[in-house]
Amino acid sequence: MHPPTKNNNNNHVSPPQAAQSSATHIADEKLTKVMGPFPLTERGVPSSLFAHPKEPRVIYPSGKSVVVRSLVDPSDTFVYHGHNHPVTVAKFSPSGYWVASCDETGKVRVWSWDNPEHTLKVEVAAFSGKIIDMDWDPESKRIVVVGDGKQLSAKCFMWDTGNSVGEMIGHAKRITSVSYKPSRPFRIMTGGEDFKTCWYTGPPFKIDHSNSDHTKEVWCVRFSPDGSKLASIGADRRIVFYDAKEGTKASEIVEASPGAHTGSILHCCWSPDSLKLVTCSLDKTVKVWDATSGACETTYTFGDAPTIADMQCAVAWCGEFLVALNLAGELNYLDPASPTSAVRIAVGHSAPVPTLAAASGGEFFTGGDDGRVLKWTGGIAAKVAGPDLNARTTHGGKVVGVFPGSTAIVSAGFDDKLRFADPGSLRCVSEHALEGQPQAFASAAGPQLVAVGTSNAQAVFVRDGAFAFAAALPAPPLSLALSPDGNVLAAGVGHNVHVFGVDGASGALAPIKVVEGHRGNVTSLAFSPDGANLAAGDGNREIKVWATDTWETKVSGKWVFHTAGVSCLAWSPDSQYVASGSFDQSIFLWSLAKPMKKQQIKFAHKGGVAAVAYLDDTTLASSGHDGAVVLWNATPPQ
Repeated sequence: MHPPTKNNNNNHVSPPQAAQSSATHIADEKLTKVMGPFPLTERGVPSSLFAHPKEPRVIYPSGKSVVVRSLVDPSDTFVYHGHNHPVTVAKFSPSGYWVASCDETGKVRVWSWDNPEHTLKVEVAAFSGKIIDMDWDPESKRIVVVGDGKQLSAKCFMWDTGNSVGEMIGHAKRITSVSYKPSRPFRIMTGGEDFKTCWYTGPPFKIDHSNSDHTKEVWCVRFSPDGSKLASIGADRRIVFYDAKEGTKASEIVEASPGAHTGSILHCCWSPDSLKLVTCSLDKTVKVWDATSGACETTYTFGDAPTIADMQCAVAWCGEFLVALNLAGELNYLDPASPTSAVRIAVGHSAPVPTLAAASGGEFFTGGDDGRVLKWTGGIAAKVAGPDLNARTTHGGKVVGVFPGSTAIVSAGFDDKLRFADPGSLRCVSEHALEGQPQAFASAAGPQLVAVGTSNAQAVFVRDGAFAFAAALPAPPLSLALSPDGNVLAAGVGHNVHVFGVDGASGALAPIKVVEGHRGNVTSLAFSPDGANLAAGDGNREIKVWATDTWETKVSGKWVFHTAGVSCLAWSPDSQYVASGSFDQSIFLWSLAKPMKKQQIKFAHKGGVAAVAYLDDTTLASSGHDGAVVLWNATPPQ
């Protein structure tokens, strides 16, 4: 078996897999780096986070994607797009060659990790309902899944055929966790919302007995890597250790025990040597326990005043790395030498990313539906903190636009606020309340000018990081663009482009032209860096290019190869090429000099491409509804 193909930067270049069972692949020379999304977390519900058995990587679901992230270099990420429904859990086989990923409809997809094609081995409809947890047998031949099925909530089957290996019954409510004993004799334990754990013998597996050692929901059960130990944890703040051969209680840690958690325990995992158990809790701590004595060896806390965002949802111990996932979707690296704070925090988006803006030196900023504004440097993200440092977001809703100005980072969000952050500290220092909800955003780097179109048909202007003036528009705009010198504003209103002169001294807009000719709503606008052209994309799939001196079309009826509405546009720095993104999940590269030439990047983002931006003449950044941020080698069409 061969490892996944990698580029010189040690990043996976295998493309996201298409929704079909066989992947449609992107040429390796196009994709250079994938900065995958982070997990979606929910208070009170444990998250899925598992370690690779041999490599320093973790795997987790995010939306309809499966993300594999390196712990050495968090920017080294692979995103699998094979599911059509939200993924709930994913785990590597003990051999490390395969991945089983499960979704809300009860489907299990087994696909290759070590093969650069990431081919699908089998898809199994395990049961009708949401799969919550799963595990492999130590031989990488059997898979057991549990969840919230309508008739059946647990099933063990052969990984290559999907044939059932026994009938698993015993719970009266939803089953939340399962673990397969990694040594002979093979056993399976499950835990559920009926406060019980069930013990199954086999294969073929059948129930042997159940335990009622918990007084509330059982959130996680796990065998140790060597199969000699077994533990369960739950909402009753209790840790129960079992005899790993008989499935009977051996000892327990209760709320009154020294060092015990004071909140619901959501997740646990074992150290690679099977000597320690790690637990995480809604009490905002992670604890390491000696599995033999039951003593608490280390308690990890997160600052002097942890907030709800610091509630810990999942943990994974992978070689030398111990990481914990909190409610804010941050991956905290833990070290016994620093138990009061994480030694490193990896962050990213956990929701669609509708805005992207290039900065200097290859850096860029993104804004997401999760309210976060992130600065990306070398594939690593840093958060732009909002006025409430406990919120862990920049805005209280979707971010509509970001401008990385020299004096201030300007962003607009669905909390109806313009926020201004210091470029050095990445902290918001002031804000301006909008009279309507922001709908469109445009900027001009030269004059440090920003325009925000709002739902009350206003264009709000910001200059040098401070509010300048507001002017009326004919209607709420769907898109905006500012000329490089900031003297011209283009607004997409319905099927037309309204062009205005910007008079900063008087704070007024002077109508110049109403550009007609689109057969769909103008959803995206972009001036070329030299100011000579305006590209406009519409909901009817077409991109037109208008000359700004005459407002005649330079390209019309030729760039109509998207199969869904155009969502975003970007010009190359030399003003010769245009990149377009669409809800059809594709990116097209167009040549202004050779309008009939094009290059297509298929399946760039699951659910659609939301934003594109050139970082230099040959590097294109994109973001999408899958929460991922991707860098592409944007070789011009020939």
